[in-house]
Amino acid sequence: MLVSVKLYATLRGYQPRDGVLEIEEGASVQEVLHSLGVPVEEAKVVFVNGRHASLDQGLQQGDKLAAFPAVGGG
Repeated sequence: MLVSVKLYATLRGYQPRDGVLEIEEGASVQEVLHSLGVPVEEAKVVFVNGRHASLDQGLQQGDKLAAFPAVGGG
């Protein structure tokens, strides 16, 4: 099945080339990040379809996954 993936800031280097990834049905957010080589501990904020999600949330066909690292500033 296909899901859209958008990685931001320092995670951007792990972004799939066309922003779409083929995964096994029911794969978790953590499994997807791992398959892309993303250090899971660096993905501090995760959204699926615009809603906050946990790393163990399963994904479905057509889902949109977004991940952000911790962001500092002042």
